[in-house]
Order: sequence, then C-alpha cells, then structure tokens
Amino acid sequence: MPSFNAIRSKLNRAIAAYLVSVGAGGPDDISTGNDISSRGYPNTTVKATLSKSEIPLTGLRRITVHISVKGSAVSAPDEPNPDQPRLDHDARIAATYDALMQSDDGHTLRATADAITAAGRALATPTDGTDAAAQLAANNADMADFTCEGWYDVGEGDGEPDESGASWEEILIFEALCNASNTD
Repeated sequence: MPSFNAIRSKLNRAIAAYLVSVGAGGPDDISTGNDISSRGYPNTTVKATLSKSEIPLTGLRRITVHISVKGSAVSAPDEPNPDQPRLDHDARIAATYDALMQSDDGHTLRATADAITAAGRALATPTDGTDAAAQLAANNADMADFTCEGWYDVGEGDGEPDESGASWEEILIFEALCNASNTD
C-alpha cells in the first residue's frame, strides 16, 4: 500500500522547489506554510490545505493548495515611479501564475504536474559534493518517490494586508492529485 505520510508537506516542498527552479522567486523568499521565518517583501508562501482521498486506500489524494504572493504597498519617498511597488507585485504574481499554468496539450496542466514531480524528487538528490547539499538531500529523502499526477487551476482571490496595511496579498488557488509513493 502506498505511503500516506506527510503528503501535504511533500507537495508544499515540491511546489516551492519548482517555483525557485523557474525563477519565480528565490530560496530566501519562497517558503512553505509550515515555515514561520520572517520574510521581507516580496515573498511567496505555498500552503497545501485540505487533502481528501481521491480513490480510497490507494494513496491518491486531491489536495487544495493556496499560493500566497505578498508585496510591499509602500513607495519609497525617492522612488521615481510611485507605481513601482504595484508593478513589482504584479510581476511576481504573473511569474508565479505563469509557472503554475504550464500545459503541453492546450487543455490540461500535465506539464506543470510533471515539473512539480521532478522538482520534488530532485530535492532528494545531492546537487554537488558539499555537506550542505548532502544534508538538504537527507532532509528530503522522503521526496524520492513523490508524484504529482494532476494539477488544476481553481481560482484566485485577495488576501489580507499585514497589520500596518503596508502590503498586498494575492492568493492563487490550485488543486493537485498526488501520491506519496511513486506511481510511474
């Protein structure tokens, strides 16, 4: 029987790794929902929320994913273009959305699902001979057989600004069909 262990955590890490790999942000400003590190703007948070069995006892889960993209709503006094923070935020949303909407046949997002799978599995492989790479791979050994079998665009919505009102947040909503174990 497939492993049900930490499927939402695996999906979070795979999506974050994919977004970093395509340049929709960097490792210092893309995080998963269970990372409480303080981040400046812009930043992106990947949070798998509800997970439901797609086919009972198979390990295949339908998981709702919220991708939160936050940006600064504050213009610096010396900023030559007062709209620059909004333009930067819109560009970050566009890069993230475009990365997550990859299609190879014009109707499905199978290419995105495959790219998320590849990025997730790559986390379990050391990238070079350094101790840091070996530790990263050891910490993600459970990703070796992660599989994202489907990826679906559900919608988007406004998030909440920070307490001071000095940020914007856009939430992109997707659903993924995932299996914690290899289904190739």
